[in-house]
Amino acid sequence: MNGNIMIFGDYLEAIIELISLVFAVIIFVVTSRAERKATEDQTNKETTRATLKDFSELRRNHNYSLIKLNTFTNEEKNAVIRAYLTDLERFAVGCNMGAYDINVINRMSGGVLVSNYRKFLLSAIKNARWNLSLSSSIKSENLYIEVENMMKKLFEVRNIPFEEIGVLPEEERVLYHFLKMRISSPEDVFSVFRTLPDAIESHDDGKKGYIYIPGKRDDRCLLVAHADTFYDFEYHNKEYINSIALSDGIYRSLNQECSFGADDRAGCAILWLLRETGHSLLILDGEEHGQVGANYLKESNPKLFAEINKHTFLLQLDLRDNCAYKVYNIQVSEDFLSYIEKETEYHIVEGPGKTDIMVLCSQICGANLSIGYYDEHKSTEVLVVNDWKRTLEIVRKMLDKPLKQFEIKSNKLNVLP
Repeated sequence: MNGNIMIFGDYLEAIIELISLVFAVIIFVVTSRAERKATEDQTNKETTRATLKDFSELRRNHNYSLIKLNTFTNEEKNAVIRAYLTDLERFAVGCNMGAYDINVINRMSGGVLVSNYRKFLLSAIKNARWNLSLSSSIKSENLYIEVENMMKKLFEVRNIPFEEIGVLPEEERVLYHFLKMRISSPEDVFSVFRTLPDAIESHDDGKKGYIYIPGKRDDRCLLVAHADTFYDFEYHNKEYINSIALSDGIYRSLNQECSFGADDRAGCAILWLLRETGHSLLILDGEEHGQVGANYLKESNPKLFAEINKHTFLLQLDLRDNCAYKVYNIQVSEDFLSYIEKETEYHIVEGPGKTDIMVLCSQICGANLSIGYYDEHKSTEVLVVNDWKRTLEIVRKMLDKPLKQFEIKSNKLNVLP
């Protein structure tokens, strides 16, 4: 009997301990929830307070200028928008990280922000990405990305459609940059390429000039383009101002006095896009008036000229039309012609004309590929972007493969190891 009582007592004690434990857990959970709720409430209050304070300051700093924006000059307007975007970007970082409350922003100024975004911020961000420096370490899609993300959240809160800016294709941005460069001077082109490592540059009187960037591959090809245009100041003693418009995938000139220099700024753009492929680049001056830069290189730097002729072959990106190539009077081999036609599916064109590879190819073969411009040297010049892209992609794929050297018929040259 006593044993049963002891056992019952043990059970009772265990039950009491279990009940106590359950109560302790309940009290802990309730207390934790209360503390968490209190913490969340405090955090929300602090977030709301920070949002009210910082957004009010941002709005105060820029509201007057934005209201008066239409009365400013273009230069003043751009300065105001850049300052606004810069401050808005800093604020947007905090918003996207949760330091600010998007619902508070919506109640404070959501309508104004949405209106501003649609009115000028959207185009300002697009233009900023479009005009980002070619040598910038910032990717175009990362410029003002925090603003775009914050605006997307705000549009969602307001339950209205949001227009994505998206990633700007690098090829189109680079092409646009080169077509915008001053048509009457090659300096803008040279200033970009001289930033590349190991660039070798030389200039003399007039149009004697070049920049050479040696490639790293053993089986490297040499890519050639020229920096001058038909409307160079040296040729006309007049400063032409090029202006471009893009419509339905075609660039046209807005200046009735001149073209926009797709011959050969479009070729220079291709060289820039292929600068990291391991192949060599050569940008020449004076092509339009007798291959002045190419002849200058040949006569002034025989060592470099010999190095050029140790490449596998030369490709110039400077021919009008599309799906065509030209070899001029270079004594290229049948193997080279077959190779070009197989890799590009382009057809050979004959007829008069001169260009830089005629001077440069003393021992190895070379060809000039069409890059999609038409009616060059006139105000009616056009560039068909898809034709230009086709050649870019063909050359990119061609040069990604192992290459062999193609000698011209009349000379012998040791093949690269």
